[in-house]
Amino acid sequence: MSLHNICVFCGSNSGLDPAFGQKTIELGTYLADHDYQLVYGGGDHGLMGKVATATLAANGRVIGIIPRFLVERGLAQDGLTTFVETKTMTERKEKMLHLADAFIVLPGGFGTFEEFIQMLSWSQMDIHQKPIALYNINGFYDDLVAMLKKSTTLGFAPAANLDLFINGHNLDEIFTGFKNFQHVLPNKYTN
Repeated sequence: MSLHNICVFCGSNSGLDPAFGQKTIELGTYLADHDYQLVYGGGDHGLMGKVATATLAANGRVIGIIPRFLVERGLAQDGLTTFVETKTMTERKEKMLHLADAFIVLPGGFGTFEEFIQMLSWSQMDIHQKPIALYNINGFYDDLVAMLKKSTTLGFAPAANLDLFINGHNLDEIFTGFKNFQHVLPNKYTN
């Protein structure tokens, strides 16, 4: 699998743990240093702003995709390599899906959770076959991973669906996971 464009979903706030910002900046630098193009939500606040700024500072390329109503609120990042304005949040995610070769989900809030779950659900339905990684910094996603496991043990999803995402605690785990990823589509309807 050839990866060029990495879509990053993350918070428009920075969170209270300084590691979130530090690891986000490291990710942006890593993307640029390894010639990956960042695709992200186009914002200039929080972890979103940090990942874009770090990628650009390391001479990387950044595609920002943001809906018009957020541009009107003054939340768009300046100086991006490519800036795409959409009409809706749904159109934004569809463009991200189209452009991305893989997804990394940093800590974030409700919007970040929704983006991850939508891409995971679309993978489960074979709408895409792209790898998805949770960047589980300091255990941020432990409870979500436990909930996803619970959904399989209680019969709402096949256990094999847990292989549709990577639970990565560092960049090596994430990018090794991307390298070894194989999209396998289990039978969702087993009972």
